[in-house]
Amino acid sequence: MSSRSLRHRIAIVFVGLLVLVMGLVLALVHSSSARIVGHETQRELAVGARVFQRLLDQNQRQLETAAAVLAADFAFREAIATQDQPTVRSVIRNHGQRIHAQVMMVTGTDGRMIASTQRATAGEPFPFPDLLAAAEASGRSAGFRQMRNGQLYQVVLVPIMAPTRIAWVAMGFQVDDRWAHDMADVTGLGVHVVRVGTPGLLASSAPPAQRTMLADVLVTRSQDIDAGGAHYAAARVPLDGGIEAVLQLSMAQVQAPFGQLQGRLLVVIGGAVAVFALGSLMLAGRIVRPLNELSAAARRIALGDYAQPLPPAQGDEIGQLAGSFEQMRTEIASREERIARLAYVDGLTDLPNRTRFLEAFGRLTPGAGAAVLVVNVDRFALINHALGHVVGDRLLRAVAGQLEPLVPQGGMLARLWADQFAFLLEGAGHDAARGFAEAVLAALRDPVTLDGQRLDIEASVGIALYPDDGLDAATLLRRAELALGAAKRRHAGVAFALDTGGEPAHEQMSLIGDMRRALQAGEFTLAYQPKLALGSGRIVAVEALLRWQHPVRGSIPPARFIPFAEQTGFIREITPWVLETAVRQAAVWHAAGLDVAVSANLSTLDLLDPHLGRRVRDMLERHAVPARRLCLEITESALMDDPALAQAHLDELAGLGIKLSIDDYGVGQASLAYLKS
Repeated sequence: MSSRSLRHRIAIVFVGLLVLVMGLVLALVHSSSARIVGHETQRELAVGARVFQRLLDQNQRQLETAAAVLAADFAFREAIATQDQPTVRSVIRNHGQRIHAQVMMVTGTDGRMIASTQRATAGEPFPFPDLLAAAEASGRSAGFRQMRNGQLYQVVLVPIMAPTRIAWVAMGFQVDDRWAHDMADVTGLGVHVVRVGTPGLLASSAPPAQRTMLADVLVTRSQDIDAGGAHYAAARVPLDGGIEAVLQLSMAQVQAPFGQLQGRLLVVIGGAVAVFALGSLMLAGRIVRPLNELSAAARRIALGDYAQPLPPAQGDEIGQLAGSFEQMRTEIASREERIARLAYVDGLTDLPNRTRFLEAFGRLTPGAGAAVLVVNVDRFALINHALGHVVGDRLLRAVAGQLEPLVPQGGMLARLWADQFAFLLEGAGHDAARGFAEAVLAALRDPVTLDGQRLDIEASVGIALYPDDGLDAATLLRRAELALGAAKRRHAGVAFALDTGGEPAHEQMSLIGDMRRALQAGEFTLAYQPKLALGSGRIVAVEALLRWQHPVRGSIPPARFIPFAEQTGFIREITPWVLETAVRQAAVWHAAGLDVAVSANLSTLDLLDPHLGRRVRDMLERHAVPARRLCLEITESALMDDPALAQAHLDELAGLGIKLSIDDYGVGQASLAYLKS
């Protein structure tokens, strides 16, 4: 790495300056050594006490975690529940070896021992009843306790649940000289454990030669200790049950650095301060300047301004950071652009999508009228199914290309979904919207050629006007889609939302329940429209027309409930009733000597019913009606949904002698040659 690198410069300057400043600090501290040494002593003792306490807490958490793991072991709980003491002893012995716990005990909820790694037999009282009482009060407990042999342990007590409490498991680390040495190594202090008011050391990190002397001194609870000609400062940490830890710090250890530095570095105080100040100013100037530029750039990016690039970067680490920041800026700008495109642009046609359309409506001039036109390509599903999705996608792009030139100034064309497009015309009223819709239909009448195949396409348009049909874009789109459905049903090309009656969606959804009830309650009736033979003027046939007298809504026109029945599939239940009623009436007329045929309509779903022929034959046989007295009318669209299956069912019906006729012929879906077949 180059010697010019910022990291090296900072390291060299700051290490050198820091050495000088610390020398100055040490010299000044030593000039008032009594006060500073006292503060340092108390600080080191306080730090050591905190570290010591953390180690105690860490040991306790380790014990609690290990005990909780053991208490959660299914096999262990099962062994306790079944009083399998050998297994319990084996488990606690192995578990204690794994975590280096010197004491492991299991006691029942009655305070009697179940198993132990100590010299204890089952049924003996638990040696620490106060820990057990505390655990029963708070769920678990911990503390320092002496066993009968006088050895001190750090113990935790955890419940064993299955799912209620069935026993307690106790684990403990031995507090001995080895433990004290480990604590001393970590804290940097001498560690001794004593019982308050009782001579003797329970554990100590002191050499054997000092133990007797320390045992006599520590019982006095003095903060200053003189032992063997050495002077120590002490801090006491209460443990539990009258036991405390004494942490000792050698004063010679604290004073040694100050003695070594006495009289040094005083002559360089002025120079050190000057050099440090000069170096700091120089380095801070070189560091802060580019960092300020990066900070300003970050604020611009936070405000969404990604356009302004960063100034040319230097060749050091801050320059590398600036280069990375500049790369991040360009990538964020590019990502924001892609996200905006995904959020607002249709990926197939590159037109605005539904989200962009809704936002555009929100930006309309307040108080100005507007029109929403929903355009749908007729028979697109059939084309997509017959020619494949690739051709279907290309057709949608071609349709978008035909519609896009029609967008007026201030208007918008969006693709909502599948083969459905929408125009937003600001300021357009009823007449302007109709004229625009006619222009759309005219533009789409131009054939589209894909891979040499000519496709004649037609469309339907539903129109909703703002504010007459709704005050928000979602409502207007829904009303326009309802109008689109009406335009398709009527083969009208264009329909306005006002022309559809605007039946609320919840009323439409209630129709299915009402129709089911009406079928059971006899609210449906058939009206018979006569058919005259023009030559003789005689009535030769009648057409059965379904009527519904609703108890609340009154007479409901077929145009309102039959399309909904077809959409929901309930027409499958209505048609059998219509055929049964019509055939029954034909039987009555036949018995009365009237030679009159009855016509009834079949929907698309009826024509796709595989049992249609058998059901009609059974009806005719049940009522003894000749097949020639029944005529079934099929819409042209029903023939085109599944031509092969429709042909098979029509052949079956014709084979029974039933007359067939095409209803609503002429919407451009079937050729004469196909109908002839």
